[in-house]
Amino acid sequence: MVESVGPMECCTHVAQALLADLSHVAAVVGSPISHLAETLATEADSFAWALNEKSAVESAVGMSAAGRRSCVVIKHNGLSVALDSLLNASLHGTGAALVVVVGDDPGAESSTSVQDSRSLAQTARIPVFEPTFLGDTRRVVEAAIEASERCRIPVLIRVTPAMHLGCDRSRDRVDLLRGPFPRRSTPRIDAHVAHGLTKMGRVQHHRLVTLPTVLEVIAEKDLSDEVCKDCSQTAMIAVGAAARYLPDDDRCRMVVRASWPVTDDVVAFADRHPSTMVVEESASVTEEALRIRAQQPSRLQGRLSHHLPPDGSLTSEIVAKGLIGPSPTAWRDQESKTGSPPPGRYDTVFRAVARLHDTGVFVATDVGSSVRLCYPPHNGAEVALALGSAIGVANGVARTRRRAIGVIGDFGLLHTGIQPLIEAAAAQLPVLAVVLANGVQAQTGGQPVPDVDFHRLISACGVPHVEQWPLACMDSDATFARLSRVLRGALPAVVLITDKPSSR
Repeated sequence: MVESVGPMECCTHVAQALLADLSHVAAVVGSPISHLAETLATEADSFAWALNEKSAVESAVGMSAAGRRSCVVIKHNGLSVALDSLLNASLHGTGAALVVVVGDDPGAESSTSVQDSRSLAQTARIPVFEPTFLGDTRRVVEAAIEASERCRIPVLIRVTPAMHLGCDRSRDRVDLLRGPFPRRSTPRIDAHVAHGLTKMGRVQHHRLVTLPTVLEVIAEKDLSDEVCKDCSQTAMIAVGAAARYLPDDDRCRMVVRASWPVTDDVVAFADRHPSTMVVEESASVTEEALRIRAQQPSRLQGRLSHHLPPDGSLTSEIVAKGLIGPSPTAWRDQESKTGSPPPGRYDTVFRAVARLHDTGVFVATDVGSSVRLCYPPHNGAEVALALGSAIGVANGVARTRRRAIGVIGDFGLLHTGIQPLIEAAAAQLPVLAVVLANGVQAQTGGQPVPDVDFHRLISACGVPHVEQWPLACMDSDATFARLSRVLRGALPAVVLITDKPSSR
């Protein structure tokens, strides 16, 4: 039991603080965060239940890009579903505040697994804020909103069990689509399922049995190569293919082929050398683990010590330069520059969409073929977030009562674009989805897209207006006129642009 010291706050206060500063809330139900989401659903001026966490975050990115502060409420398991979009949003940049409230379940009381949301937040490179039960909820929420807007990144507010103690969760749980859940008998579970353990027991089993077994397998397979010759020089630990960047000399070296968990022999290698450089791409994961376990962490060199760049790819030249000494200024001055992609087969369509964008229509694209729309000569989109995201981002903009276009490929639509398309139809959002149906995953090597009747699929999603245009019969002026006509009509609508007149 957690005892209060001072004024006791709970999830109700979190909801009040969020409602005071945020325009829109989207949520995915799931204990232990459902009651907070239900409170917000009752009280928020603008609220939406999302079909999954990924589309909820993408819609929030769209709201943020349109200048509206937004919030997504999910449980810790759902953070994994949203991670792709959150990670890209943290690098892509946002607009108005975007706050993700995550309910962790460290005791696995309502979940099948335990996951500390801070780990995924670190992966996504977004800051984490944690209100306590001591009267600081409003201040923490305000700080999170300020950080989001000042840095133009999403932020995470982590709610732990201590914040649930004062919550009123006495009311019956309700399925938002079908009413109260019927009570059902618990089926018999055989002892061999999940080791015959409780939920928390499975977590302990993983820590006490599974991970030690993994380490045994790594040792049995001899996944670390070690050569010691001249211990007077800086030793090297290379993770995986980064071994190609090691200098060709007599210094001691270890090549690690299993980077997590870090094995005892890797730690021992670092401990017995006066200095050791860790060479890995692209983050300092192994270096961080060694700094925790090494007897003298100050002997370690790598990205954290500025002997190597803090992020990005490595080369033999960079590693050789790092062996001379730390170079924080040199690494800071490095820049990564990329040119515009070459024109693609949809250049005619992109020119038409770019003209609409120039008139003030919000345009979101995917990261497949449609990403070319973002670059010169078109410069025709505000957001290109993640695979399958274009319609979800357009939905968020459309919730601000602004018509929006989402340009997406056929594979992106199947990947994760269907869910926001259903949401657009259910909420009758003013969104026009332009689907580039070329039948292949053009940006990843031309792998075939499943043979789907997209016209029927989209109609089945509830979209009342679907048109299909062959790419071969289109020119820029005519396409602009046709897209303008559809955009002025009843929305949501979908335009399927196929690259063969005979395509169904």
